[in-house]
Amino acid sequence: MSGIPTEHIDLSRHLIKNGPKFRSHTVVINNNKAYLKPTLSTLIFCLIYVTVGLFLLGLSAFVYYQSKQMDLVFFLMIAGASITTFGMTLLKPFMRRISFDKTSGVFTNHEDRPLKLKNIVSLQITNKMITSKHGISYPCYELNVLTKYGRRMNILNHNDLKQIQIDGDQLSEFLGVELLDRQKEIIL
Repeated sequence: MSGIPTEHIDLSRHLIKNGPKFRSHTVVINNNKAYLKPTLSTLIFCLIYVTVGLFLLGLSAFVYYQSKQMDLVFFLMIAGASITTFGMTLLKPFMRRISFDKTSGVFTNHEDRPLKLKNIVSLQITNKMITSKHGISYPCYELNVLTKYGRRMNILNHNDLKQIQIDGDQLSEFLGVELLDRQKEIIL
C-alpha cells in the first residue's frame, strides 16, 4: 500500500485550533515549485486595519498642530497605534511563504523545520467546527502533509471546502501522493 504512513498518525487531531471564515490563500504551481499566495481579499482585509490605524496617527498630528488638544491627540495616537499593530499582526501569518520546491526537494511552511519532499506520503483534509463564546459556529478545513515518519505539518486552513479540495488535488498531483479526504467526519 503506497502512501500509507509507516508510523501511526492520529488523523482526527487538528493541528490548528482556529481558522479563518474566508479563503485565505491560492495554490500557484510554476514548473518545479508550488506555493501559496494570499488572496486579494485577505490582503485588503488586513490592510484596511493598517490604513485606518495610520490615518488615526496622521489625524493625531493634525489635531496637535491645529488645536493642541492633548487628550484627543493621545487618544488618537493610542487608537491608531493599536489598530495598526493589530493589522500588522493579522497580516504576518498570511505573508509567510509556504512552498514545495522540487528543485531543492524541500517543503517549508516557515514554522516547522523544512521537510524533504521524498518523505511526504500523502496529503490530508480534515474539518473542525470553530466555535466562539459570543459568535456563530462555522466549519473550517485543514490541508496537511503526512510523512512516512508520522509527522504532520499544516499547509492551509480556511472554510472554503470546494477550494481546499481543489488545492489538495493540485498539490497531490504535483507531489505524486494521495489525498486523504476526512472532511466528512465533522468533529464538534
